[in-house]
Amino acid sequence: MKSRQHLPLLGALMSLVPVTIDAYLPALPMLEQDFGSTTTFIQYSVMACLLGSATGQLFVGSISDSYGRRPTLFWGLSLFTLASLACAWAPSISIFLALRFLQGVTSSVGTVMSRAVVRDLLDGNSAARAYSALMIIMGVAPIVSPIIGSTLLGFASWRSIFYFLAFFGLILISLVLITLPETLPKERRIPTNRAAKREARNLVFRDPLFRMSVLASAFVNGTLLVYLSTSTFALQRAFNISPQLFSILFAANSVGIIAAGQSNRRLLLNYGPATMLRFGCAWGAFWGLLLAIYSHTNQPRLWISVALLLLTMSTIGFAFANCIALATHHHAARAGTAAGYFGASQTFLGALFAAGANAVSATFTGMAYELFIPMAIAAIVIIPFLPRYAPTFVRAANS
Repeated sequence: MKSRQHLPLLGALMSLVPVTIDAYLPALPMLEQDFGSTTTFIQYSVMACLLGSATGQLFVGSISDSYGRRPTLFWGLSLFTLASLACAWAPSISIFLALRFLQGVTSSVGTVMSRAVVRDLLDGNSAARAYSALMIIMGVAPIVSPIIGSTLLGFASWRSIFYFLAFFGLILISLVLITLPETLPKERRIPTNRAAKREARNLVFRDPLFRMSVLASAFVNGTLLVYLSTSTFALQRAFNISPQLFSILFAANSVGIIAAGQSNRRLLLNYGPATMLRFGCAWGAFWGLLLAIYSHTNQPRLWISVALLLLTMSTIGFAFANCIALATHHHAARAGTAAGYFGASQTFLGALFAAGANAVSATFTGMAYELFIPMAIAAIVIIPFLPRYAPTFVRAANS
């Protein structure tokens, strides 16, 4: 089976969570007015979806290791479609929050299954290059999704966005059924009894390479979540820029991450994912340190600050794909379980750090340090210790 032809679909599946979150961000003020609720409660709907996604990843991967990838995708996407319709029909903010959590749980099937399918088919550098391709595709979601949401709001209510998400779910179901074969044959599946699943979970968490990859990914993800949650206030207050200019700068950082992901994919032809992960963490810490230092100048200039921010955030493109490849490297027999626990741990730990950082400061200087510190911790952990556990594979196969 040729894996390359399935990358667009797998990338769309991996984009399900960011599309679900980003598409309705332009509608938040409209939801506040429609439900007669506070801004805080409306913002909780974003966190509800994110926490739902992390929760779903705890069990979706294990289920797929026992029942196969296609059945898990079919039922997960079907429930996602129903949850999206239910969100569109929500009569109150409390019910809407519960449904957003459910929508997040069901959307996690796209994240976990896309990673598991890649590991079913590929390993080594080939898997890392495939994950880079998926990250590039997923990187388009934060740029396109708000545009789709804003366009729908131009002629319809916020509920139309959730009708769109339900339609997106139906498209994914159709593509999975028509184009994606089962990648986990029955003879490789894990029995459904508790002992077998407990053994698979224990094997994953006893792997030092898995634990180190999760830790690095969690801090990098914390950097990303801090940026997403604080950059709006920090940049607009520090430099008095318009929302429109901020949107352009936000998109530029997304493009930077995509470009780094493409560079990572090319460099993986000659260097292993462990080397590229150390490279990304080192440069992320370096640019983050320069950003933190520059933020202390009397009158920091916007474009220098934006350039340093862009360089810092772009290094994320060298991190996530390699973290996934390393975390699942020893777990071909339990790829779904490893992918699921990797994603859940990454999200929970990253969100925990971001929540703590948000409580400290939303100033430009505060944001700069909140971006630098997790990158520095990731570099301190990864650069000296990763070579002890990471395989030295280079060009294992072409994908």
